[in-house]
Amino acid sequence: MSRRVVTLVLSAFLAAGLALGSTTLVVPYVALGPGEIRDTLGTVDGKPVIDVAGAQTYPTSGRLFMPTVSVTDELTLLDAAQMWLSPRFALAPREQIFPADKTFQQVQQENAQAFTGSQSVAEAAARTYLKPQSPIRVTVNIKDIGGPSAGLVFALTIVDKLTPGDLLHGMSVAGTGEISQDGKVGSIGGIRMKMIAAKEVGATVFLSPADNCKEATQTVPDGLRLVRVSTLTEAVDALTALAAGRDAPGC
Repeated sequence: MSRRVVTLVLSAFLAAGLALGSTTLVVPYVALGPGEIRDTLGTVDGKPVIDVAGAQTYPTSGRLFMPTVSVTDELTLLDAAQMWLSPRFALAPREQIFPADKTFQQVQQENAQAFTGSQSVAEAAARTYLKPQSPIRVTVNIKDIGGPSAGLVFALTIVDKLTPGDLLHGMSVAGTGEISQDGKVGSIGGIRMKMIAAKEVGATVFLSPADNCKEATQTVPDGLRLVRVSTLTEAVDALTALAAGRDAPGC
């Protein structure tokens, strides 16, 4: 929905809400904003965020961030107006996130399944890229996150841990993108919010699916370098080039 349409709808609700009270009238919108962000090369509760076993692993450096999008529901008219004015948030019709024919629990379950599925597909994509000589086992120690858009970062983490040398060379990189078993990187939603989250934790490079580049370039935070990727191989090549001081394809 365009910003102009959202403005008109909110104006209509505001006019109606003057009599009812803007702090009590709940509007049929949710706010999308920067969510949790995890360093997949780091640890959580003393365990690697992504643990790879079954083959020799190698030291890594730098940080590889997996950003997410938060969803704020049950917005009052005042909440919606404040978040609409903020560059950190975007409003979306509630039914786009929580369809009328599904319960809140069903939506959460579907998102959790998509997240789990992205782990398996990322592992398969990494295997296709690396062609390991022995079976590998990957354990992801992350909970309460949903959706498939972590696939690219998961695959890069596995590749970095199983490849001699250091992929990031100390860089702070964030990225997003759904991935297929053959390593193709697909578009995702909420890239503006994910870039904000990445910038706030100190990332200087953001890997964007090629199909998201047009949207991303319109709102990229200052100091965050956008790198366009269409495949896992392109992502590895881009990071290798940047670590060596060379250029990489931008959006």
